[in-house]
Formats: sequence, structure tokens, C-alpha cells
Amino acid sequence: MRKQISENELTLLIKQLRLDELKVDSLTEWTSDGEHAQAEQRSGQDGTIQVKEQKIIVHDPTNGGKLPVISAVAPVKLIINNVQMNSEFPVTSSDRIHWEIKEKALYEVHVSVDKLTAYFHLSSRERYAWRLVNTESMAQIIITAEEDKQSVLETVHLVDVAANLEQQTIKANLDLAAVQQELMQPTYQPVVVAKGKAAVPGKDAQMEIYFSEQVESQFFEIGGSIDFRNHLRIPSVKKGELIARKIPMVDGIPGYDVYGHVLMPTPARDIFAVAKSGVELTPEGEIRAKKEGRPRITGSRIKTFDISTAYIVPGDVDMETGNIVFSGDVIVYGNITDKMIVESLGNVYVYGSVFNATITATGSIHVRGNVMGSKFYSGYFGVMFNRLYNTSKQLSEQIEKLLAAARMLEQTIEARKQTIRFGQIVLVLMESKFKEMPDAVKELLAVISNIQHIKKDEYTKLMEMSTLFFMPTKLLESASYSFFHSFLALLSETHQEVARMQEEKVQIMINQCHNSELKSNGDIIIKGDGVLLSDLYSAGNILFQQELSVCRGAKLEADGVISAKIVGGQTGVNTFLKAKRQVTVKKMYAGRVCVGKYCMDMDDLVENKTFDANTMRQRTLTR
Repeated sequence: MRKQISENELTLLIKQLRLDELKVDSLTEWTSDGEHAQAEQRSGQDGTIQVKEQKIIVHDPTNGGKLPVISAVAPVKLIINNVQMNSEFPVTSSDRIHWEIKEKALYEVHVSVDKLTAYFHLSSRERYAWRLVNTESMAQIIITAEEDKQSVLETVHLVDVAANLEQQTIKANLDLAAVQQELMQPTYQPVVVAKGKAAVPGKDAQMEIYFSEQVESQFFEIGGSIDFRNHLRIPSVKKGELIARKIPMVDGIPGYDVYGHVLMPTPARDIFAVAKSGVELTPEGEIRAKKEGRPRITGSRIKTFDISTAYIVPGDVDMETGNIVFSGDVIVYGNITDKMIVESLGNVYVYGSVFNATITATGSIHVRGNVMGSKFYSGYFGVMFNRLYNTSKQLSEQIEKLLAAARMLEQTIEARKQTIRFGQIVLVLMESKFKEMPDAVKELLAVISNIQHIKKDEYTKLMEMSTLFFMPTKLLESASYSFFHSFLALLSETHQEVARMQEEKVQIMINQCHNSELKSNGDIIIKGDGVLLSDLYSAGNILFQQELSVCRGAKLEADGVISAKIVGGQTGVNTFLKAKRQVTVKKMYAGRVCVGKYCMDMDDLVENKTFDANTMRQRTLTR
């Protein structure tokens, strides 16, 4: 089947028509004597084309005969009336027909993507002239060509390749002998002619840790009466013990590419270790304990090592003990009772249960008993929900705004050539524009007053300056830019210190919880009966360990995986499970499952089911 004529080709044909030479038969003759018309048409002669002695000769048709058709095969390029034709095309003797040979280069020099290797690839040693293959005179021909081995137009020499390499500035470890060998005994395969040297990457500094960063599982296996020695099962070290060692980084070695340019290695990353008072950093990079306690690492870019002391509550945390705020670990051997708060710049261990209370920890939270109507925040969330962090940060922001307003008032008053005491400006601003500031200071004082043990002494100066906000006469005398800058420095150090206390490998581990909120920068592990009517969020995984553990009427969200056992029930209470990577259930009655951006409502019982992005996507497409 012939290819349909293009609009461009049709236009060319129309331009070539000679209307004055056309013979027009009358309509009467054509319709009245069809056989006669067909006979006249058959008597016409079709056009022909011939290739002879490098020439393309076209003979036009006569008496309405067909135009001859021409085409070509590679490497011949056919150009008709200045237009390259890639298919069959009818022509006349008036058409301008040219041909060319499309040849690839005799050789190529190409450089690898990494610029470390240059290759010489020979296609042919010589370039020959081309001749069209002669044909008979035909109505349709295909133009072909062949090399004339007697006519050499170009030959590749070593000097040509060397000049090409120099032009491309390829000069590293040139191997011209390999080029000469290929020219003498061609393989027509890429040959390496220049080599660079890859940069040797450096090695990042590493920190070898010689202690467990998680509490041992024996914490939950304590039976019978309380044994006060059980707190020793928390990871601990003795004085002088090696707790970590820094392996120094190794710088990389520069290399060079085939152009001679220097290739710099990726810089090795160092680890900065900071030793607090409880540890010693030796010149050899060893970190050793200077006292007994729980070793801890805080920070991400800068690793801070310390030995955490523990604040022990032998009974309940209640109105008698007051709220607990401590700069290390907190160990509670009883319960945490209604509306109490425990804030730790470390880990929190509770051997009893937690009722309607709040626990924030920059480390992990472990509760052996039950959790009812409570809020737990660990790791990053332990920082964000820590009252000391929040009040000091918010108060810093308010004081900065107050100072900016005070400066503006001073400038206005000076422009009016008047004067006023700075303390008076501060008092007026607090009474009019910053009415919430006294409440923030009061909250800060309440938190500091609950700080347990020796850490309270470190906030003495902060307390003294804070109390002045409730003494207008003394504040009038003491208020100055210097006073507020000192106060800001103390506040900044306070909330930055809390932020630095965030530990990386944290978790929340509980037996069961009801009507509670848990947020963890690491895993959340449920070891017992399960979760009811609660919201759980984990930047890691949420894992149910007991085979009959239930999850009912809860909202669970994890950046990793959720591994649940019995989800939902026959009561119709909604349960929501959302994970970025995977959700697995042993048995699920009803609820909603989301993995990544795909969600699915479960109305029928499913058992031993794993949901991931691929299976969720396929089920969505088939619906």
C-alpha cells in the first residue's frame, strides 16, 4: 500500500503542473463512451527514471501516463526541490533532484560521564568516494550507492587524533601508542587513550557506643513486692568505665580528570563530642564516666555526653510530693496521681500506674502499670511540651518585643526633647501592651520552684530577677537595658539547655492505655492489654507485643510501621491506623487504614493482613 501524499508534496506537484499542456476531454465523450476513454488512457506511456553515470535521468509520462516514483536507502539522502524526502515521491523532469551521502565520522573521541576515562573509537581508517549504482529505466526506482575503493578521500593518521585530543584539552596519562595500535590493527572497539585518577573519599568520624541506649526489658518482668534495687536494671556505668570512643575522620585524597582538572573528594564529616561534668573526654577520643549513673547522649550534630543522676520517688507522685521537674532521670516506684506533672530532662520510669497526669521526657517514658486519661510526650515532643522550655522561650519573645517598643518610645520622647525613666516606660508597657507578661513570669517561677534536687540552685539568679516583675517599686529602680539583656541571656540558656537534652533513640513503653495521648520521637511499644479511645503518634513504629492486645476506638499514626493484633470490635467504634510504610493486623473488624497517600475503609473482618503502598494502590485501581 502506498503512503498517503503529504500536503507539502501535493503543493509541490500543483506548482509543477503545466495547465496549457493538459488535454481536457469533453464530459460527453467521457460519459457516453467509457470504454473508448479507458482505451485512450491505456495508450498513454508512464514516466520512467534511470540512474546512469552518477546522473538521475527522469522521462516524463505521455498521454496521461503515471509519474515515475523515486526513493532512496541509507546512506543516500534524497533532496528534491531543496526538500529532503524520506519516503517515495513522484517526480518529473523539471524537478531539481540532488543526492548526498550521510556518513558518520571516521572516529570519535568521547569522555566518560565521570571524566576519568577518554576513549578512541575507530569506525573506518579511510573515507572513500561514493558512486550511485546504475539502474535500468524503470517507473519506480530505489537510489543506492556504493563506495569507490579506488578513490580515497581521507585517511586517519596518528597526528590527526593527537591534534583532536589536544583541541579537547585531554592530556592526563595520554596513551598514543594505543591509538597507533588501533590504526595499524583495527578492532573497531573503544580504546582507552587517557585516564584520570578518582578522588579517594574520606571517612566520616564515627562514635562507638559501649552502652545500651534503651532500658532493659527486665524492667517489666519485676514480680512480687517492689525491690528498690530494680532501678539498677536501667543502663548504668561505674566510675572510670569507658562509655564511648570517637574514631577520627580520615580526609580524602584529591584526584584529577582526563583534562587535568583537580577532583576534590567529598569532605569527611566530623563528629563533635562535648563532655559534661559527669564524663571525661581524653585526647585519644575516649569518653569515660567520672561517676556512677546512666550514661546518656543528647544532640544530633554535636554529641553531648553526660552521666544522668536519678531522682527517686519511693511512693506516689501526688499533692504531697508536688509536681516533679528534674534535670535527669525520674524513677517513680508508686503511681502518678490525678492532675500531677512529671517533667524530666532524661528518662521517666514508673513502676505503678498513671492517672490523669502529664509526663514529658527529653528521653524515654516507661510505665509498668496502666495509663488512664494521661498525656505522654517523649524525645522531641518532650522538649516541645516541656513547661520550662515553653515558658522561658515565650517570655524571651515577649521581652524582646517589649524592648523594641521601649526603644521606639524613647526615640519619640527624645525627639520631643523630653525625658523619662526607663523603668517607668517598662511599667507602662506592661500595664497596657504586655498584660500577659506577668502570667508568663508567674508560670516560670512555678516551674522553677518545682525543680528537684541540686538543679534548683542553678536557677537562683533567674528566680531573683523574675520576682522583680511583681515588685513595681524595685522594677522601676532596676529596669535597664543591661538588666533585660542579662535576663534574656538566662532565659535563652534555659530553653536551649532543655532543647539540648533531647535524646535520639527514645521510646514510650506501656502496658495499656485508655483515653490518653502519647507522642514519641521514637517507637511506641504496647506490651500488655492494648489501647482504647486514645491518640498515639510515633516518629518511628507503633508495636503491639501481646497476641490478644486490642486497639479499639483509637487513632494511631506512625512514620514507620504499625503492627497491631486485634483492631476494632463488634461495637462499631471507629479505629484509625495510618503509617507511612506498612500496617499489619492479626485481626481487624472495622476501621480505616492509610498507608502513605492511600486509604481504605474496612467493613468486613480481615485476618493476618499486611497493608503497604503497593497493595493499597492496586486495590484502589481495581475498585
